[in-house]
Amino acid sequence: MYLWTPDSIRFRIDAAEYGGFDAEIAAQVMRLLPKNARICDAGCGLGYLGLALSTKCESVTAVDTSAEALAVLRQNIVRYGAFNIHAIQDDLFFMHPETPYDAMVFCFFGRVGETLRAAKAQCAGRTIMIKKNWKNHRFSLEEKPLKGYTLRHTTAELDEMKIPYDVATFPIEMGQPFRSLDDALLFFQTYAEESDGRILPEQIRSRLVRTDSEHYPYYLPSPKTLGIVTVNTGDIPDSIE
Repeated sequence: MYLWTPDSIRFRIDAAEYGGFDAEIAAQVMRLLPKNARICDAGCGLGYLGLALSTKCESVTAVDTSAEALAVLRQNIVRYGAFNIHAIQDDLFFMHPETPYDAMVFCFFGRVGETLRAAKAQCAGRTIMIKKNWKNHRFSLEEKPLKGYTLRHTTAELDEMKIPYDVATFPIEMGQPFRSLDDALLFFQTYAEESDGRILPEQIRSRLVRTDSEHYPYYLPSPKTLGIVTVNTGDIPDSIE
């Protein structure tokens, strides 16, 4: 389970407010949804993807276990008037909605088996998984393999279970803005792997670019490719190991 801290919350808010990559992911998801869809944003975190999806969906149920993360979402629901979002603090994998969702979106959240089990119990339409399509940790100073499920891991497991799926990839810029060089150093100290050891300012400076933004004068570029895997819930077996 991801643990939200005041620093990680602030960095994620800054990335959402500056870069807008949540809207790009939402645009890819919307192509897969029926009109007036009722969807679940599973493991929603601060809820920026759910906010983007809410502008085109009938309703969004945003679920996370973190009270701190959902507090940010609830503030944004009022801020943006996104009152078709329902923020719920709960364990998504044990929920049973009265009416099945038209689709469930798992963005960087959940292992394949638990995702499929949750979707089978809660969704009548499509299960949409957004996965990282790269190999190494984004914020390590050295090449460190990603922990968790990438697009390759996901499709390999679905192939092994003989569950049909559709897959597509799309490029996206997922960089991080900074308010100062000290802010950038704190970011790397927050997210780097323990094996990186002590991180020095001069190691960070060369990776940053200057911007014209008054609030965010520094930016860490991160051009990536994401994968979007779609499974029809009816194709999921009743029993998943």
